[in-house]
Amino acid sequence: MSPEPTNPKPDIQRLFDDGYEIDFQQGYVLVHSVPYVTPSRDLALGVLVSQYDTEGKPKDHTVWFQGETPCSADGRPLEHLVIDSTRQPLFDQFEVTHRFSNKQTDVPDFPADYYVKLVHYIRLLRAHARVIDPNADARTAKVIRSRDENPIFVYPDSASARAGIVAIAQKLELSRIAIVGLGGTGGYILDQVAKTRVREIHLFDGKEFRRHNAFRAPGAASVEQLEGRPKKVQYFNDVYGAMHRGIVPHPYHVETSNVAELKGYDFVFVSVDDGLSRALISKHLLESGTPFVDVGMGLEKGPEMTSLLGICRITLGTPAKHDHLAKRLPTADDRAEALYRSNIQVADMNALNANLAVMKWKQYCGFYEDYDRAHHITFSVAMQSIARAELADPMA
Repeated sequence: MSPEPTNPKPDIQRLFDDGYEIDFQQGYVLVHSVPYVTPSRDLALGVLVSQYDTEGKPKDHTVWFQGETPCSADGRPLEHLVIDSTRQPLFDQFEVTHRFSNKQTDVPDFPADYYVKLVHYIRLLRAHARVIDPNADARTAKVIRSRDENPIFVYPDSASARAGIVAIAQKLELSRIAIVGLGGTGGYILDQVAKTRVREIHLFDGKEFRRHNAFRAPGAASVEQLEGRPKKVQYFNDVYGAMHRGIVPHPYHVETSNVAELKGYDFVFVSVDDGLSRALISKHLLESGTPFVDVGMGLEKGPEMTSLLGICRITLGTPAKHDHLAKRLPTADDRAEALYRSNIQVADMNALNANLAVMKWKQYCGFYEDYDRAHHITFSVAMQSIARAELADPMA
């Protein structure tokens, strides 16, 4: 049987000990080979599925079921058990066909744990199956080889399962993405992407993580970390490697001699602060057919010199639409110090810029709906408004 990550809780261990075929996939616990009666009064084996939280008790008393409509021994559907018969994917290619709800009102605090919950439904199905075959039993002690042998996260993601969106979240399970530039915005991009199912996240930046970076980065760096003067890529790898496997640091800038390293990625986030680098990287990504989002910010003092005016920009370029990039991407030589590079009080703008970029990436992957398919978005802090431009042809 595929083991629960770390040591099983007592209720899960009890399921193992009883000989049930237990499997763990994408935040769910599955019980295989559960006998039940089909509408044609045949015996079949189904799969019971419950959202699984490693830290607590079941969130409710319902379960999913993979199989035909469960029936009584005389072929009548178990209407007191089935509350929904909509076929839907839970994760990967795994579909469920029914949802069960049968709460034991005479049992206080039902279900107290996963053993109580799952065995309750197993017994309901088994009772009808045993009218046909007295030996029908889900306790097969069969060993199941888990499909999740190379987990993305260090600890299980139960939030997607609780929300019932694992199949949607798996649209983000790309092989490799890159984040080029880990200044304020790039760090926040990583903060969000590290919580998705991307297999490998490659980080490119040659600078050290210094005090001014700490005030624009997610989280809080310690004095000891700053005194160590780590490279940005190593600092962020140490932080987010605690959650996400497959973070790969590249402690150097992307330039003419190594830009070819960006070939072969599923998606690239470009978060650089000078036009020449942006021009080099975007040209290479276009030529290699790699979709990317480029981000940028602009801050300047207002007319009275007592406040700041700010704009966030994100621009999406894809193999299907890139005719707008020449006029939308700032690619001039602008290496002179910009105001926002020295002003440490812009972490909110960095975070917003990053979140807009990540949401656009998720739209591109189909995680979020995208009505306008805008490839260029700007946010004005003074107006608190978002402008969308460069809309893609809906038929493209």
